Amino acid sequence: MTNPDSNKSKEIQTLIQNMEAFNEVTAQLQNSYDELQGRVKKLDLELSDKNDELEKNLAEKERVKNYLNDILESQTNGVLVVDRTGNITTCNKTTGTITGIKPQSCLGKSLNKVFPLFESVVARLGKSRGETISQDKDIANANGGTLHIRISASPVWDNHGGQIGTILILQDMTEFRRMEELAQRNQRLREMGEMAAGIAHEIRNPLASIELFASLLKKDLEGDSEKEDLVQHIRAGVQNMDRIISTLLLFAKSAQPSRQQCDINLLLTECLEGINNVLVPENINVIRKSGKGTLLANGDRELLRQVFPNLINNAIQAMPEGGELNLITQKSSIPSTRAENGSTARQYISVTVADTGVGMSADNLAKIFNPFFTTKDKGTGLGLAISHNIIKAHQGSIDAVSEEGKGTSFTVKIPSWDEDFDEK
Repeated sequence: MTNPDSNKSKEIQTLIQNMEAFNEVTAQLQNSYDELQGRVKKLDLELSDKNDELEKNLAEKERVKNYLNDILESQTNGVLVVDRTGNITTCNKTTGTITGIKPQSCLGKSLNKVFPLFESVVARLGKSRGETISQDKDIANANGGTLHIRISASPVWDNHGGQIGTILILQDMTEFRRMEELAQRNQRLREMGEMAAGIAHEIRNPLASIELFASLLKKDLEGDSEKEDLVQHIRAGVQNMDRIISTLLLFAKSAQPSRQQCDINLLLTECLEGINNVLVPENINVIRKSGKGTLLANGDRELLRQVFPNLINNAIQAMPEGGELNLITQKSSIPSTRAENGSTARQYISVTVADTGVGMSADNLAKIFNPFFTTKDKGTGLGLAISHNIIKAHQGSIDAVSEEGKGTSFTVKIPSWDEDFDEK
């Protein structure tokens, strides 16, 4: 017969062993849990550090991206990038300014559709074995004018040396071309002036002899009115040629303007009041616009009195049926760099003389400052050439724009009195 107490003792012993095993397992689980918590906490810290590092990297990449974008948008040249399929991937603000097309509207579109003129440059690049090529083209701007653009094309390479696209640099050469043409014009006029001076002196001597012999001949022919008239025609022709030669020498002579205050508005007023042989017909309406205050130029009053009457008379003669004569004066600034003071802005007095007359063709406009070129039936063709030399001697500029049937506008810029620039 089994002892109940013994069985009970065994059960208790088994229960105690089970409890100890349970406690042991619980302890192991607790240790595992604590260890797991430690590992999780460590992973959380590592993940937090990685997140911080990733955020820093993303912020740095965003900063670099914005920095590069700022550089791209600050470029004075247009920048276009196309991929291997010919689609536009990058287009900066200057490209839009040059072409008149909004940059955002270009992205993702075919270069051939948006800028067909540039396609030939990319095609030439493909035949040049990857070497940078350049090509000059004339394009219309948003104002209806013409821009002279230099397009440079270069391949875009990846890290493995494969071409992934093409970058086009658009450089506006309009002002450079204008300055180049101005320099050529100045050189041409200088050479023509030297030649004209030599010819004038050679002609003047025999003219003096002809004048002398004609005077003596007239005395011998006193009483013969018919022959006296013939001699008088000779003398008149000689005197007219002498006046032309005097004007020619004035063109050839390098003007040396004095540095003095010259009230430009007062000078124009005197011209309109009939001084310097200016007579405004009743069928021409004079419109004057002037900047605030007195506009004092740093110039020679007597020399400038040869320039503005000439421009006004030309404008009047261009309007035989009447029209409007606009005289606009204002102060303007042109950037200039001086070694001793750094970058500054040079002040000018700008004078515009514009008419609503017959205008000129582009071919004639290109020749108007050439000596002896004239579109008038009468005239030496030296007025504008002399005016050009005078303004140039003042370290100023004179430019003209014209359109047939719509009129002509001359703009003269003379240094302002409050600027003291060297004449070098």
